[in-house]
Amino acid sequence: MTSLPDRVPLTDDARSAWERALALWRVWLDDPTVRPGAADAHGAPAWFSFPPSVTVDPRYLADRGLADELWSMFAHEIGHHVLAPSTRIDSLKIDHQMARAITAATARVKAGEGARRLSNLWCDLLVNTRVAQLQRAEKEGGATATRDLGIVRLGLALYPAPEGSGDRLWWVYCRAYELLWQLPAGTLCPLEPPPRPERARVQTTLVPLSQIPEKHREKERLLRAAQTERERVAAELAGATATNPAVDAALVADAVRSFATDPVSGAALFGVIAAPYLAEQAGAAEIGAGEPLAGCGVDDAPATADELGRILADQRLRDDLPRHPGMVRAPDGQGDPEDTTDEGAKKDGQRLTIARTLALYRESGEDAVLAAWYRNEAAAWVRPYTRQAPSTPTGGIPGPVELWEVGDALADLDWPLTLRSGTVIPGVTTRRRSELDDEPIVRETSLELDLYIDSSGSMTHPRNGSPAVLAGTILALSILRGGGRVRVTSFSGTGEVAGMPRFGRDPAEIIAAISLFFGRSTSFPLDLYAARYAGLPPAGDDDQRHVVVLSDDGLVSMFGVGNEPYQGVARTVREVLTTGTLVLMDRRHQVAQLAERDGYDVVYLQTMADAPAACAALAEALHG
Repeated sequence: MTSLPDRVPLTDDARSAWERALALWRVWLDDPTVRPGAADAHGAPAWFSFPPSVTVDPRYLADRGLADELWSMFAHEIGHHVLAPSTRIDSLKIDHQMARAITAATARVKAGEGARRLSNLWCDLLVNTRVAQLQRAEKEGGATATRDLGIVRLGLALYPAPEGSGDRLWWVYCRAYELLWQLPAGTLCPLEPPPRPERARVQTTLVPLSQIPEKHREKERLLRAAQTERERVAAELAGATATNPAVDAALVADAVRSFATDPVSGAALFGVIAAPYLAEQAGAAEIGAGEPLAGCGVDDAPATADELGRILADQRLRDDLPRHPGMVRAPDGQGDPEDTTDEGAKKDGQRLTIARTLALYRESGEDAVLAAWYRNEAAAWVRPYTRQAPSTPTGGIPGPVELWEVGDALADLDWPLTLRSGTVIPGVTTRRRSELDDEPIVRETSLELDLYIDSSGSMTHPRNGSPAVLAGTILALSILRGGGRVRVTSFSGTGEVAGMPRFGRDPAEIIAAISLFFGRSTSFPLDLYAARYAGLPPAGDDDQRHVVVLSDDGLVSMFGVGNEPYQGVARTVREVLTTGTLVLMDRRHQVAQLAERDGYDVVYLQTMADAPAACAALAEALHG
């Protein structure tokens, strides 16, 4: 984007228009920024950003005879701060919803770029529909014809696509406005939508089979046949893409009416309707063709770690995508009887994978995205992990009545019981209440966990959904929830050790250490392990020590296999620990015998779904 023209002071007319727009929404915002001529540099005559601010180019409107509608332009931009997206975090959530819909529709469109375009369209639809309603209800506009409403006049000037445009999505967008504003068909767009674009064909020149060495000729023939079949299937799928502009425009208008106050939830439905048009354009290599103006949202700052956590934790972004409202349903609302896909798998299939989430938020940094993703996945399983503290003795409870004799403590004499006999005779009628011991009070206290995680090449990379990282995240956050502390050490080959030098309670530091990945060979850091526990006495009730190691069958190195100088370290350290547990992805149980020999417990883990159960078993072991 080129540099913007200098800002100028707000004129009296502009201030009057601004105050009228604020009164329309019944809100207050700081004065807008006025930059005459900025539309050419920015691509739009006005835009909003966060923290709440509005910038406008009044010259753009004046050149088109719309100077009197500056207040409507202000009202539109204010509406973005009041209604949709309203806040920066909701703007990011709407983008996320659109990215989910695009991912489900096509792999040919970059989810981030397509999501921003769809988000702009969706938010503009919500805002402009509400502005028209408010202007109609305004005192001066009570008897104004729809076509003469300020926001409609702006739409008539700004929204029609250039003549001959083939952008079917923009046609749907304009037709939806005609329905929402109750304008005659053909006011904002032609009566008929543009034809469906033809799928672009890639011309390839193949070497004749006769020129390929005979020993490779059959494989080449099979490869070409497979490529031909793939192209045929792709063409069929492209032809089956459900786009019907006239119907979809009506569905978009219905979505605007239904989700007028919930832009984030409605974004999923709008995305399901609009994403197939991006797929069409991608197949015809016409992405973005025909859209007259850039969007009016300019907040391109990457999501922060805190914002990522709030986005991924929103249940609306985790729910299944809605069914396309134009899809034909089976009788009695039944689905496909041959579809035996597990409902949980269907829902997971419509969520963004780690890889796609990383691509969507790549500017936020891989570490921040991974930390937010795993914290969100672990959240449902985090529970306070504690241990039993030494019991606290309590006072006794009243027991049976006994004889008070001379020589007993006078304070033990129970006078009410003694006086019941009428005569006080020491040692005969005197009574005292005995006391029985009560059960001690059981207390819970926090834990300290020394966590080691294998980040060698044989482990699943955190970018691909690592069961070990998920289990480690659940475990660490549960320890923190119980008031404890965690120390994380990530290891791979010889000398490849990183993590935390001491126990801590910073979730960001802990999860960053858990998700660190070397990707090389496996060698447990026995030298560091020995140094940390050298000279310590055996653990007791007041000074407990817990070690958990997340690894696979390569953990035989922990017991000296391939690392003979440190062969007895694991056993020696175990003698001063309260618990030592190995969480292993080891289908053949190659480490089991060595672990049993040196006194370590083993919990097995294979998939992401196994992580909660593995952590529950660990919680029992740690609690004691």
